[in-house]
Amino acid sequence: MDTDTTRLSSEELLEIISLANKAIAVYTGKDIIIETATDAMLRFWDVGREVIGKPLEEAVPILKDQEFINILRNVWRTGQTYMGEETPAFLTRDGKLQQFYYDFEYRAVLNPDGSTRCILHTAKDVTEQVLAHQRESNLQTELKAINEELISTNEELAAANEELAASNEEMAASNEELLSTNEELNEANYNLGESESRFRNMITQAPVAIAMFTGANLVIEAANERVLNIWGRTDDIIGMPIADALPELQGQDFLQLLNDTFNTGKEYYGSEAVTNTMHDGQLYHGYYDFIYHPLKNSDGVVYAILMIATEVTEQVNSRKRLQESKNRLASMVMTAPVAMTVLKGRDLVVELANQHMFEIWGRTPGQVINKKLLDVFPELIGQPFPDMLKGVFDTGKKFALPEISVDVSTAMGMVNYIVDFSYDPLFDMEGNVEAIMATVMDITERVSSRRELQQARDTLKLAIESADIGTWSADLETGKLTFSDQALRLQSIPVDANITLDESYRLILPEYVIPVQDSIQRSIDTHESFEVEYRITPMDGSSPRWLRSTGQAYYNDSGKALSIAGTMLDITESKAHDQQKDDFISIASHELKTPVTSLKAALQLLDRMKDNPSPGMMARLIEQSNRSMDKISSLIEDLLNLSRMNEGQLQLSKTTFDIVKLIDDCCSHVRATGKHVILQTGENYLEVFADEHRIDQVVVNLVNNAVKYAPNSKEITLNVDKTDGRVKVSVVDNGPGIPADKQARLFDRYYQTDPSGYNNSGLGLGLFISAEIIKKHHGQIGVNSSLGKGSTFWFTLPIK
Repeated sequence: MDTDTTRLSSEELLEIISLANKAIAVYTGKDIIIETATDAMLRFWDVGREVIGKPLEEAVPILKDQEFINILRNVWRTGQTYMGEETPAFLTRDGKLQQFYYDFEYRAVLNPDGSTRCILHTAKDVTEQVLAHQRESNLQTELKAINEELISTNEELAAANEELAASNEEMAASNEELLSTNEELNEANYNLGESESRFRNMITQAPVAIAMFTGANLVIEAANERVLNIWGRTDDIIGMPIADALPELQGQDFLQLLNDTFNTGKEYYGSEAVTNTMHDGQLYHGYYDFIYHPLKNSDGVVYAILMIATEVTEQVNSRKRLQESKNRLASMVMTAPVAMTVLKGRDLVVELANQHMFEIWGRTPGQVINKKLLDVFPELIGQPFPDMLKGVFDTGKKFALPEISVDVSTAMGMVNYIVDFSYDPLFDMEGNVEAIMATVMDITERVSSRRELQQARDTLKLAIESADIGTWSADLETGKLTFSDQALRLQSIPVDANITLDESYRLILPEYVIPVQDSIQRSIDTHESFEVEYRITPMDGSSPRWLRSTGQAYYNDSGKALSIAGTMLDITESKAHDQQKDDFISIASHELKTPVTSLKAALQLLDRMKDNPSPGMMARLIEQSNRSMDKISSLIEDLLNLSRMNEGQLQLSKTTFDIVKLIDDCCSHVRATGKHVILQTGENYLEVFADEHRIDQVVVNLVNNAVKYAPNSKEITLNVDKTDGRVKVSVVDNGPGIPADKQARLFDRYYQTDPSGYNNSGLGLGLFISAEIIKKHHGQIGVNSSLGKGSTFWFTLPIK
């Protein structure tokens, strides 16, 4: 049986992660070094595997001016996981700068001591989803506008058709009357003067445009007001040839048609003829139905032409607009990013459908177009959709439902979709519903994503609550503030207190009020989120706290900011830690400068006397140089140990050794000065299993502290006791002692006591490193001290 239980190394795990199909990356260090990344993540960045091992900012420079690097550094610093939804990011793809949207998570993986070991970055490209949402919104707006335009156009066309029908009836009646009159003139031999008078009166009073042209020159013999309006002229033109009266007709067909009618005696009918006439100096483009009727004498010779015309410009334009709307509708349906179809008549014949609809149907155009919907999809019978379609025909009103389930039979079997759909009525010229435009959006994946998002939000809420993050929101019109329970606790605000945004500024220390207000106003003006750090005095009067607040403004459709909301986090400890780091840098610089300056001075003196050495001076300078180098080495060793602990790399090399002998050997440097007496008490021989070098480092540090902080204590006692399977080593001095309020922090990183009158050099790391070494040995470390009675620093180790 295979019993190989070898665990995978870190390098092997990183290599396995890099094979994943999802976008994953792992970073380490405050510079965000890329330890590994999957091919999917490298494609997002548009880089190759040569970036592994480089800082993310160097590997993907386009991210330098975006927020992601700062967020990662904050996650590394705080150990707090960060998540983003549909977050815009500018990345190069195929050499071009493009905008994408991502759902992502920066998860901090922590060491046992709570420090950040690495950051796990997972990401999902949701660009298509975001753009689809935007396109859907734009399409709905356009569909609504087009449908309203269609309704208006249909109403206009219906009215125009009614007017055209009435005009045609009037023109037909007038024509019959004119023909009857003409026949009467030819047959009855009335008095010419009386007949001519009656004829002219009839033309003048006719409800349609009428004119009469006489002779081969087509002189305008008579013209009523309606025809003069069509021509854009007054009755001054009566008696003029039509070609002179309306010169703009040159090049159009009408003059030729009049000549043909006069010469042939054949009546001519024109339908929707295009005419260009001058109206007040402007060329007017109109459409007309007209008749050129020849008038003949008793010999059958044409002596005049009677013109009867009706303007149909509005009807033609309405029909063109209707056709344009239909064409635009067809184009919109075919190019729409969502599924659309047009169902004609109550039989629901599929007149038009786009490719997205065919994909949902699982059919080809030949299987569906010009066929009844329910014949092609009998499975819809019994589902609610046929009755909904019938209701649109009956009421003429749009019908829509969100997130409804529909079953469609495809070649792969019955498929269930979750869809948003709307049924929009399309009207004919009489205002009756002649077809229905169905818009279907397959939101199956979106609903699933929303459910996953809701789960993620619930998880985020739990994470926020567990991370002690407070949330807040402010109504910008009323100024009312709403806080979560944690936000109330952070500010010590009573649960039943009502507080406004302006009142909350009173809790903020005066020097931070304006920066906070400016951050909020800038966020409102720029539509960008804000992050600001400030100090407050809690409402209960307790010690001031540092808070970090983030927020984002929210707007109405007009772009007016209505509210602002965000999070609130207590960063008092983080700020204190930052201050400690700043103090440490200052101390380290000072501590390193002193021995370096001393070493430099010694070397300069040695260099000057190299040609004429003085044995005594050279010995002192060499001794001074060695002391400086020992000091520098000690400081560097402290820094290296701190770095190893931060990275979890402080390794132990355990052996069995006599700890009493180690104590006897490790303090020779103190005995050599002659200023202190080292006394050893307790056990004479005691073996332990530990890292001898590290334990020596701890003992030397405790003894050096006794020498430094108790310089007047002549005796320093080192005691070794054995009890309950553990060894206890104590370093006792008779110095001034340590105040009780400082004892609890002695083993903190960078902490230094500052007893007046004593040289307090060093980085403040000695006791911290000693404590970490003892903890790694599963031991304990502590101090017992009283003012004026000296101090006892001790640690314990398991014997085995």
